[in-house]
Amino acid sequence: MMGTDAENIQEQSQFELLIQGLLDDNYGCCNDFLPPKTMEGLRTNMTTLNTSGNMKPAGIGNKMGFHNDKLIRSDNVNWIEPDSTNPDEKVYLSKIWRFINYLNETCFASIKTFESHYASYGVGNFYKRHIDQFKTEKGRKYSIVFYLNQDWKAEDGGMLSLFPAKGEQINISPIEGRMVFFRSDEMEHEVQPSLTRERKSIAGWLKN
Repeated sequence: MMGTDAENIQEQSQFELLIQGLLDDNYGCCNDFLPPKTMEGLRTNMTTLNTSGNMKPAGIGNKMGFHNDKLIRSDNVNWIEPDSTNPDEKVYLSKIWRFINYLNETCFASIKTFESHYASYGVGNFYKRHIDQFKTEKGRKYSIVFYLNQDWKAEDGGMLSLFPAKGEQINISPIEGRMVFFRSDEMEHEVQPSLTRERKSIAGWLKN
C-alpha cells in the first residue's frame, strides 16, 4: 500500500469491510473509497465523454453474442483503458489493483486482471435484473460498482437492487464515494430507473 500509516490503515479497513460484507451478507459496501478530488476528476471525465459523444449505448453479452436491447438496459458506457495516463483514472486503477492484491493474499482469490467502464444513466435509464457472468465465458469472478453522484437523494431513484439467493431484496443508494462488491456468478442485481438526473458510476469486474 501507499501513503501514510493512517492512510494505509484506513485503506486496509475498507478492503476488510468489503470482504467481510461479502462473506457475511453476500455483498460488501464501503463509503469514501476514493478522495473527493479524484471523484471530481472522474466526474469531469464523464462530462467530457458525454459532450464529445464518446459515451456509447451499452450492450448485452460478450464479444460472440454482443447486441443492444433497450428493453433490458439503456445506459451509456465508455471503457477505461488499463494503461490510462489520466491522473484520476490512474488513482482509481491503482487502488483497485491494491484491493485485488489484498484479496488474493487474504482469500486466495486468484484474480489476474480486471476491466471497468464509466456508466451514465440518464433520466429514465435502467438495467433490468441480470447476472454479470456470461454463459459462454466464466472469467468474471467479482463485480464492483463505484458511485460518483453528489448529494444523491432517495427521490432521485437509481437504486442498485441486489437479489440474494436466500433473503430479501437489498436496495443500495448510489451515493458519491460508495463502493459495492459482490460475486459476478451468483448475485442477481438490477439498476432501478434514474428519476430526476443523470446517475454516474464506474462498473468493474475482477477476473481470473
